[in-house]
Amino acid sequence: MTKTTELGQETVENILKRLRRIEGQVRGLQKMVAEGRPCDEVLTQMTATKKAMEAAATLILEEFLNICAAGVSEGKVDPKKPGEIATMLKKFI
Repeated sequence: MTKTTELGQETVENILKRLRRIEGQVRGLQKMVAEGRPCDEVLTQMTATKKAMEAAATLILEEFLNICAAGVSEGKVDPKKPGEIATMLKKFI
């Protein structure tokens, strides 16, 4: 199983930056609900948070697929990789 430690350092830093921003968005959502803000405003912010999570997941998936592709091009094909790729794609979809 590919670990996040195998991702490029720049990718890891980018993902962490996005997750910290998402954490702030979630705190903001909690505050909005506690303050009784209009539902449409809360749902708009929830949609933005969901899209931010999807963007972070896409970065991880892209890097994972790049790692797998590099292994194939180098002739290092792990017989477990196709199943691992399928599992990752199922989680993402």
